Amino acid sequence: MVLFDKRTELDFPSFGIEIPTFDSKKSNTLSALSGNRKLEGAGSNWLIEGFEDIYTLNDLLRVNAWDYASGFFDLRAEERLISGFELINSDGTHNRWKPENASKPLRDLVPRLLKMEAGTYRASRIALDTGFCHYLGGGAHHGHRDFGHGFCPLNDTALAICKLQTERVVNGVWVIDLDAHKGDGTAAIFADRKEVTTLSIHMARGWPIDGSLSNNHPSWIPSDIDIPVESGEEQRYLERLEMAYKKLESGPKPDLAIVLAGADPWENDALPSTKLLNLSFEEITQRDRLTYLFLEHIGVPSLWLTAGGYGENSWQIHAAFLEWALARRLG
Repeated sequence: MVLFDKRTELDFPSFGIEIPTFDSKKSNTLSALSGNRKLEGAGSNWLIEGFEDIYTLNDLLRVNAWDYASGFFDLRAEERLISGFELINSDGTHNRWKPENASKPLRDLVPRLLKMEAGTYRASRIALDTGFCHYLGGGAHHGHRDFGHGFCPLNDTALAICKLQTERVVNGVWVIDLDAHKGDGTAAIFADRKEVTTLSIHMARGWPIDGSLSNNHPSWIPSDIDIPVESGEEQRYLERLEMAYKKLESGPKPDLAIVLAGADPWENDALPSTKLLNLSFEEITQRDRLTYLFLEHIGVPSLWLTAGGYGENSWQIHAAFLEWALARRLG
């Protein structure tokens, strides 16, 4: 199943934000799937449009500290967004942000953000019911307990897992993070939670981008399985990922796997900070199929998130995977 809700589109240009991630990534993916001959006319069999979930303060408090979480619901909301989306540099200048071009106040982004984040929870419930769901959204893996950075004010993966565990729907969960950048927030949040296993395959360098964080900063907390890939080692990427899956398989089987299927390791990604990992389209296609087949083989329901992917063409990665996966499931 594919989950999409137009109300989760963050519409950055309306807020003067110039981060090169586009809501068209979702609409273009859906257009490609709708035009696929194998899927044409079968929309009700693979597409769920819309959901009513939106996160409340109580939802955030399962993961986030009170002072940080409550700030999204009062006059500190703009401060939370500026920090999480990194809109102001240390010298006070604007970074990828031109508020003079905004047609809406920045605080109006909060309800959209809370709904987009809640979609990961809703999609996880669908995945548990059907075995597979791809949510056109989510993947904010740099969100920590008491701060956000890296375009991630909150961490939707952590919020979904903790809500599912509170509801006693799941216990063990794997987080398989295929984004170009290390999933530092997820690793830190679940560092002492043995029922959640975090795997991150990522650029060996380049995060944090400015290298200014202290050695004891929570962003340096390792994932349970870290696979740093140096620039020029792309030919070993799939081999090392497959070895990591064998390590996962040797442990307890989880109730759910959450896959952050970031498109930003692609060599054509538009974000400068991803350039230290340049996988070809074919290598990313193999990455996604390898992951899907591994989880299918061991019988673990999987939730897929679009995660990172920048520029006007990143949708092609998700469309290619979904055309293959949905045809396999519906065939």
